[in-house]
Amino acid sequence: SREHVSIEQYIDDYFWVFLILGMVLGFVFPDQALVLDRYVIVFVMMLLYVVFLKIDMDSVIGHIRKPLLLIYLLVCNLLVIPAFVYFFTASLDPEIRIGIVLLACLPSGTAAPALTEIVRGKTSLTLVLTILSSILAPLTITALFYAFYRTAIPLDYGRLFLGLVAFTLVPLLLAQGSKRLFEGGIARCKRYLNAVSMLIMVVIIMVVIGREANYIRSHIGSIIHILVILYLVFFAFQVIGYFQAFWLKREERIAVSVSKMAMNNVLGIVIALSYFTPQVALVLVLSEIPWNTMPILYSLLRGRRSG
Repeated sequence: SREHVSIEQYIDDYFWVFLILGMVLGFVFPDQALVLDRYVIVFVMMLLYVVFLKIDMDSVIGHIRKPLLLIYLLVCNLLVIPAFVYFFTASLDPEIRIGIVLLACLPSGTAAPALTEIVRGKTSLTLVLTILSSILAPLTITALFYAFYRTAIPLDYGRLFLGLVAFTLVPLLLAQGSKRLFEGGIARCKRYLNAVSMLIMVVIIMVVIGREANYIRSHIGSIIHILVILYLVFFAFQVIGYFQAFWLKREERIAVSVSKMAMNNVLGIVIALSYFTPQVALVLVLSEIPWNTMPILYSLLRGRRSG
């Protein structure tokens, strides 16, 4: 029993080691990662199912009953921050700038609630922000890019909405049903859920990085400069997200921060490849690296606080 507890505690305290492990495996074994690529949607849904087993629906409803707060956070994340990014990146290379602006416009990714759970944030708040931002983002991305660049991006709203339902709401409903049917068994297994979700996350990261590994290698000359900029951008997203609702509890501020930092960059890669140049697409592809490593900041903050 003590051995199990120590292993779980290690995974919980050093989650960033496993995030980096997933990246390394993706770069070293891209062919094996691509074999699993066809199942990545299943892995994402499994991950969310495990995370949602720990979510209290009363907490979700509690957030929905605060519409003014949600409107404020969504306006900040989807409109205000992208506008600031557009104006404050005027000195960058135009294509890098477009990539950074596109990152700022993206909604929260489907894995954001899982990442919030890992870094001990309020998972239910990230879930609500993920769903709402995913519904609104096609409108805001289209409007902002037309305003900034006079570029029309005709996104498929129906497909995006159905994808959101499949990836998010289905695991949520299944998890709530499981809790009602197997309450005792799930309660006994609860202490293992973080470890299970972390292992699934490792597989997902391996697949995502493996999918882009060859693309990254073929653009190695441009990588360092862009990565430095991306790490600064992701750091800014985390800090702004954490302090934009400074009056909230710490776990809620972490949730807001993760909802901004853990954006849906797969959607961003698709948009970049469809409407912009390979250089813009490279920015979005490379964003996978800080996406997976910047959560280390939360680990450092946690250790400093406990110390």
